[in-house]
Amino acid sequence: MEKYLKYSLVALIFVFAALSLLAILTDALPLIKRVNPYFFALSALFFVLSIVFWIIPWALLLKNNRKLSLRSMLVIGFSCVYGALTPVQIGAEALRSIKAKDIFGISYSESISAAMVVKGLKFFMLALVASIVVWMVLWETKLSLVMLVGLLSGFSVIIFASALFLLPLDKKIGLMISKIFGELSNFWKKFSLLEKYFHDYSNYLEVLPKEKFFAVFLLAGLSILLEFVALLFSFFALEVFIDVFPLLFLFIIISILERTPFLPRGIGVVEAAGFIFLSLPEFSQLSLSVAQVGAILIVFDVVRLIIPTILSLAFSLIKVNPVKK
Repeated sequence: MEKYLKYSLVALIFVFAALSLLAILTDALPLIKRVNPYFFALSALFFVLSIVFWIIPWALLLKNNRKLSLRSMLVIGFSCVYGALTPVQIGAEALRSIKAKDIFGISYSESISAAMVVKGLKFFMLALVASIVVWMVLWETKLSLVMLVGLLSGFSVIIFASALFLLPLDKKIGLMISKIFGELSNFWKKFSLLEKYFHDYSNYLEVLPKEKFFAVFLLAGLSILLEFVALLFSFFALEVFIDVFPLLFLFIIISILERTPFLPRGIGVVEAAGFIFLSLPEFSQLSLSVAQVGAILIVFDVVRLIIPTILSLAFSLIKVNPVKK
């Protein structure tokens, strides 16, 4: 856990430095100083709630008739959010599994399986909308090679992850995926861990009640909706009023690029793509100054990166008593 803590603190410092540089380059500081505190607070609140509704289905799946406090599980879940400052946000999932094992005695396999069900459904919903958005972006806009690679790699992660975590709903496919990783372990032994995981994951999905699956689907959808509303209020905080469809395009582009491999939360490419998008009146349907574009990106980065990370670090100080075996 110390490894993820150090990594996240370094990443947080990097975020502060990157946003400071963006503020200087775009001369956005005067606008940021005039940000509407009420709309900014609402934006932050909606984003934090989106995280809560991402954690709730994981907690509900793990309760599974166990006598566990939902409040304690939510505290544990939120205390691991700082681990999301890792590529594809994998650190948060790893931390939750470690803490669920240490505090609640829940196996790594079950905890990760529950997390992947939620992530798979969230990715599936994003993939449906993103497929339309990506096609329109590629059709209408000439992107630089870096932006193109970032967009397509992030989109590939969403498609691949949603398929990988939902196809095992058919146990035969799940076992086939497990077997493929078993064959790959002949070339790299660590693939044997994925072989075992997908074997266990297929068995987990086989006994997962359909009503719980539907509840997770609704909660994951609510989480995405709250993220979208948080982005909307980031615009309101700067007295910028954007139409729903351009905002949806921007939201999906951010959601895709956040999953860009090797970059924590897509830091760098998210801002670059957002700047390009918002600077094009034919796309954003707005005529924004460089300072306004910079201020919008900075405000939403504070909402999506800095505030949740700091809150998560604070939650990690809350002691949750281990369940007596």
